[in-house]
Amino acid sequence: MKTTSDKPKICLIYTGGTIGMTRDRDGTLRPPEKPEDFYKIDPELKESIDIKFFTIENDDGTIMNKDSTNMIPDDWTKISKEIYNRRADGFDGFVIAHGTDTMHFSASAVAFALGKNLNFPVVFTGAQTAPDIHHGDARVNLLRAFKVAAKDIAEVVICFGDYVYRGCRAQKKDERRFDAFESPSFFPLAYITEEIIVSHLAKKRNDKREEIDFTPDFESATGKVKDIVFEPNFSSGICQVSLIPGLEPKLLRTLIFDAECKGIVLQSFGAGNVPNEGDFSWTGFIEESTDRGKPVLITSQFPANATLHTAYEPGRKAIEAGAIPTGNMTSACATAKFRWVLAHRDVVRLDGVKKLDKIKEMMNMSFIGELDEIDNMSE
Repeated sequence: MKTTSDKPKICLIYTGGTIGMTRDRDGTLRPPEKPEDFYKIDPELKESIDIKFFTIENDDGTIMNKDSTNMIPDDWTKISKEIYNRRADGFDGFVIAHGTDTMHFSASAVAFALGKNLNFPVVFTGAQTAPDIHHGDARVNLLRAFKVAAKDIAEVVICFGDYVYRGCRAQKKDERRFDAFESPSFFPLAYITEEIIVSHLAKKRNDKREEIDFTPDFESATGKVKDIVFEPNFSSGICQVSLIPGLEPKLLRTLIFDAECKGIVLQSFGAGNVPNEGDFSWTGFIEESTDRGKPVLITSQFPANATLHTAYEPGRKAIEAGAIPTGNMTSACATAKFRWVLAHRDVVRLDGVKKLDKIKEMMNMSFIGELDEIDNMSE
């Protein structure tokens, strides 16, 4: 999929964030409006890469330019649709310019929306500094993201600093340092050195990518590469509670009866441990919520790896009460996946016990390499 000049053809989608800001003469930072604004970051870019620049239109007709703190699930859907609608336009890969605060949420969500049949790289990147900070990271991160987008990778990834991480395995670790992201439960998919070294762990492009059948939700076996099975919707009404010592469940019991609340995430202590003694026990809360058809997810306040299973009684009691563990998913990925599962076509058509069972089954499945599956995860 090369242009006549044999340059990689990359689709750049700008959503906001520090990486694309340009400074006017009065010192005001503003978002880029055209490709030339990005060429100012590195004028040599257009000499080696054929870049097509796109923005996303908000519902009110304005252009998406968000501090990523303000990103919401509807924005994940918009980003996913922009990629999906341009998947057959001959691009070697996609680069998404995004703020750093919630990049790991967006990368996880977009990965679920595009699914396992994705056959090209979608590279999220951002920066800790504006492009006019000469010693900063905006220029180098953008350039590296373009290079990664032309590599033999078929996943949603985060390219930041010296590493390329699986998007659904990454989490932000620092607000100021240039190595802002980490992947605590999975090795990097590529290393940025003099060459970009792609790991064998990265999903590779299918050799038949010129023979993709773009029929929507293509599933039949014709010898051609299957198209993306597009599931871009995410549920609203998710409430996350970070547990602290002495937090009384009764303070939050109204969530169980609130029709707007579709599911609850308990961010637990340690290895998925949830208090289970006296007035501070969450066991009854979990049982009551589950009995009313409202799923409860257990994540951890520690980096991803803690809630796959637990030998401690408080953790086991929560699972026995009906809570769904999240394995070694990052907390960001688990919540994005939870929203995606609740909106999934295979879930919305069900009701009652069957719906809860399906949610639990899907949360325990690995769709895009987001967790290490263990058969007895919930036992």
